[in-house]
Amino acid sequence: MSSGMGLSRALRRGRTTIATLAVASTVAVLCGPTSSAEAAALPGRLESGRPSVLMINVDDLAATDIKYMPHVQKLLVQQGTTFTDGVAPTPLCVPARASLLTGKYAHNHKNWSISGTNGGYTGFTGRRNTLPVWMDKAGYRTMFLGKYLNNYGKGSERYSNGEPGWDNWQATIDPSTYNLLSPKFNNNGTIQSPGLYSSVALQNRSIKMIKNAGTNVGGKKPWFLWVNYVAPHAGGPVEASDPKRRYPNQPSLWLENTRPMGADKGRFSGLGLPTTPDMFYAGPGQVTAGKPYTTAQKRVMRYVYQQRIEAAQSVDRAVARTIAHLKNSGQYRRTVIIFSGDNGYTTGHHNRLGKLWESSQSMRIPLIMVGPGIPKNIKVGSAVGNPDIATTVAALGRATPGRAQDGVDITRVLAASVKAGKTLYRPIPVAAWPTQGGTNSKYRGIRYGRYTYITLTATGVPVLYDRAVDPYETRNLAGDRRYAKVVAQMKALDAKYRACSGSTCPKTYASALSTPSPS
Repeated sequence: MSSGMGLSRALRRGRTTIATLAVASTVAVLCGPTSSAEAAALPGRLESGRPSVLMINVDDLAATDIKYMPHVQKLLVQQGTTFTDGVAPTPLCVPARASLLTGKYAHNHKNWSISGTNGGYTGFTGRRNTLPVWMDKAGYRTMFLGKYLNNYGKGSERYSNGEPGWDNWQATIDPSTYNLLSPKFNNNGTIQSPGLYSSVALQNRSIKMIKNAGTNVGGKKPWFLWVNYVAPHAGGPVEASDPKRRYPNQPSLWLENTRPMGADKGRFSGLGLPTTPDMFYAGPGQVTAGKPYTTAQKRVMRYVYQQRIEAAQSVDRAVARTIAHLKNSGQYRRTVIIFSGDNGYTTGHHNRLGKLWESSQSMRIPLIMVGPGIPKNIKVGSAVGNPDIATTVAALGRATPGRAQDGVDITRVLAASVKAGKTLYRPIPVAAWPTQGGTNSKYRGIRYGRYTYITLTATGVPVLYDRAVDPYETRNLAGDRRYAKVVAQMKALDAKYRACSGSTCPKTYASALSTPSPS
């Protein structure tokens, strides 16, 4: 963990700082509900009461993309704490968002796919027992904006007043969600078409929501706003420079792409694809790599990558304008901001385009926290995931979850890391299912410290990556005799946690890996 500024003075006045909540550097226990005394000493618990919470989620934004977002760098990274090993245990839109709603891993909330069995909006159960319901009961004004679960708005819910727990509901309705030039919204039961680029429409509405919430009960009632930006997710309308228009007779070149805002079109025309070792790599042992791309397909992939970075610029500006409003309205000092992606994204890495793979490019998400009591401009390498974000928001609001939480309070991870001055380790179970429904997983496994271990369900073939020596995961070491003990322990961790729930899920962080180094 890099050095950074000290903790907020507001948390030092006659009370324990967050660092003292960590136990000695052997094992830090970082789970479970907080007592009133503990809550008062954690980040974001101000002298005047509980913080408001702004949760910003960006669709398909990879952890490596934020280096091209200058406002995010200046206003979030430099002003807060970045978790460099933030992960989506199931790296796909729906399961990731269901985890953000429940604090549960996908194997427990069972919302596994985009559509079909256990998929999409209709596959999500227990809507009356979710994070907004808990926050609402805790006295928060709750607001939702942007993309919800896939296929929302295709049924009778299109005209409903919103989902349980939300005081203000403004969700985009499918399929217009992916019309980046002009999405439609269900605004508390009224269909609206603002006729604006998606990120601009979301930016304007989020500022208005915050403004209205800030005047609620004299500005003393805290609020929780979850804003879901769609760009840089693939979307349209199709334009002349897109693969389908440029190569109408060559379907092999129709790689899925997005639609940047007009002002950003061409801004990154000189941007090349990353030159990391995993780009278009399918070497020995790469059992999950895709088929080799042709020279023409690689050329189109570069265009896809360019468009994604260009589309992210509109989100970058929206973040800046939202934070400016928080500051101008006097709400910034009592607001915790959590910025994340729902999953990572691959653009040629291991010969893949998209998500759902076990590689870090697909699984890692940007995850940044800014707010009172949260150290500035530091990086924490301890692993945290989507379920942990929901658990953290509930803890910030001192809300009582209606589900046994699989996740942990990230502020406690931060506390322990600050105290230890080093990365602490905890295993995270990972899994994936087909995108179009189905009850059989694609793979199951564990991400733990330097290692990623999975077993392919269909074949039983194991995969082990050691990111300490192979950060781009180009070598499958599962069959390497030097890693036999590592494989055995990772297999044991997988067996222990693949069906975990609540208290049986990994909740402790240790100062050293329990898995031995290779022989």
